[in-house]
Amino acid sequence: MLLTAAAGLLVATLATGEETCRPNIFGGYDCSGAGSSSTSRPNMFGGYDTSHSDGTRTTSRPNIFGGQDTTGPRGTTTSRPNIFGGEDYRLPDGQILTSRPNIFGGRDYTLPGGRTVTCRSNIFGGEDCH
Repeated sequence: MLLTAAAGLLVATLATGEETCRPNIFGGYDCSGAGSSSTSRPNMFGGYDTSHSDGTRTTSRPNIFGGQDTTGPRGTTTSRPNIFGGEDYRLPDGQILTSRPNIFGGRDYTLPGGRTVTCRSNIFGGEDCH
């Protein structure tokens, strides 16, 4: 899934609050929001390699918990499915971010501290998060 593949960008984007993504010709996604952008493509490990506009890169691969491990310059974010049909993300600093499906065909993310960000499917096959 898009947001699992780009967990490093996910954390930064959810902190600022807005992002738009659409599929690209490489089988990944092009995302933009809050003055930054990223492009991802599948890798040979079953995850994604993502290049960010600031020059950083992240790499993801499936983990033994049924989620993804995404490694970038700030460390590794680990995801696993939760009982709500979403995922729990353990951030590099140990904090937990939780997602669950919403009625808009997207997901609601609960950030550390309790703030919620809502993502909706868009007409391009990606998601818009606010």
